[in-house]
Amino acid sequence: MSGRFIADLRLALQVNRQKVCAIDCAPTGLEHAAVMTYGELESRALNLAAELQRRFDTAAHGDHVVLGIATRNSSDWLIADLACLFAGITALPLPLAFSQSQAEHLAERCDGFLVDAAGERTLAERWMLDFPDSRLRRISEPALEQPLLREPDGDSDWICKIIHTSGTTSRPKGVRLSTAAVGAVLTSLRQWMPVDAHRSYLSLVPLSLLLEQVTAAYLPLLAGGIVHFLPEDEALLGEPGTSPQRLIEWILRVEPTALTVPPVMLNRFYEQLTEGGAQGEHLSRYLHSGVHITCGGAAVSIDILHALAEMGIAVFQGYGLSENASVVSMNTLQHQRLGSVGRPLPHVQVRIGTDQTIEVKSSSLFSGYSGKDPSACSMSDDGWMDTGDLGELDADGYLYVRGRKKNVICLPNGRNVSPEQVELEYREYPGVRDAAVFFDEAHGLVALLCVESTPDRDDLASWSARRFSDIERPSRLWLLTKDDPLLEQLYTVTGRPKRADIATVFANLQGSASDEHTGLSL
Repeated sequence: MSGRFIADLRLALQVNRQKVCAIDCAPTGLEHAAVMTYGELESRALNLAAELQRRFDTAAHGDHVVLGIATRNSSDWLIADLACLFAGITALPLPLAFSQSQAEHLAERCDGFLVDAAGERTLAERWMLDFPDSRLRRISEPALEQPLLREPDGDSDWICKIIHTSGTTSRPKGVRLSTAAVGAVLTSLRQWMPVDAHRSYLSLVPLSLLLEQVTAAYLPLLAGGIVHFLPEDEALLGEPGTSPQRLIEWILRVEPTALTVPPVMLNRFYEQLTEGGAQGEHLSRYLHSGVHITCGGAAVSIDILHALAEMGIAVFQGYGLSENASVVSMNTLQHQRLGSVGRPLPHVQVRIGTDQTIEVKSSSLFSGYSGKDPSACSMSDDGWMDTGDLGELDADGYLYVRGRKKNVICLPNGRNVSPEQVELEYREYPGVRDAAVFFDEAHGLVALLCVESTPDRDDLASWSARRFSDIERPSRLWLLTKDDPLLEQLYTVTGRPKRADIATVFANLQGSASDEHTGLSL
């Protein structure tokens, strides 16, 4: 497929014209959902593409028009994204959960914006960005039926995506990806995944993330499948107010044939299965129905994977980053090794550098950044990218990820601690949604725990004492409940901890007399 994935998308729309491709779920469920067919998607995307070619004929920055997509996950997002692909315009999807400063940093690169009602409100009220109507295109407004001025050359390679990625600063850099890069990943994934896996998909993660675009948009469309979108008022994974339990309820309503989830959902699956009851039995029946479950985005507990495997539930862990167009390696039905992130995709080479960092070389590597950041991946002269992740390869070619090189904590006693490994353990404690370990000058190693509700502190302290060695055991726990507004400040929109900010905020709060702010000593 390579750079011709856009032509393949066009063909899929034509071949499946009468079939349903997208369902926007209503708050009450599927009975009042809005349905769109492949034919309707083709017509709306092509007409909008023709309009965009005429409306944005010159780029204000660089040599290529860039349009921001500010919409919630919905069929409107599909229309906007495909319109950009068909028009030969670079798309920059923006997370609606971005802060004003984050949005400003990327928005300044955009010649215009494709918005739905939620996106338009976000631009004006949350981001305080005042753009003239000439730079906004409301997707709900119909486009005139007219031909494209020009068809993107299927054999040429151009930057079709700029994907935000959170780094060490609050100003996200943009990863520039070519049609060949995105196409190479799609070719490998379709080669390795079951042919019918994406007959039905439920989108649980913001479509501003490239992996979700691949799994919730392109793979289902190329397979002639259906993608379901949650109602606007349902928080997605990584957004404030998200509820894994409510998402499970939606999963059981839709019963998709494929899911891509972060570890927090696997943990909730396991908890509900062991709790039993009617809902546990319903979840068990669904998870044993042949659904293809992939997991990534953070470290996954090997204990949870083994426990689910013993129940007959396979989960295929993978690894990737935007700089390699979303996926580097994954486990498959044919090649599965629990604890690993699988073998590199067919078009990807992986090696371990002298400092134990994972290095990648492939035809899906990015074409540079828009913006600079200290966390940027570096490239060697011969085309190998240093991911910044620590890892190892076993004798059979399976890759294991051990954490981020820059996150390793050097303790005053000369010992090193990988925070990711400690965090992984804490996520196994009942009720812990997430964990972030950092070093504080006054208290030493500290673990921030995002919890469902305040746990029994004696039990948690005892559990910690049993679980960790003296070197890696935090001396203090900082507990924040899942609805604490402080969490939005401490985590990125992709759900990753802002480690420097967490350490700074914790140090600043030490003057508070409140136990919830000073933490629990161990």
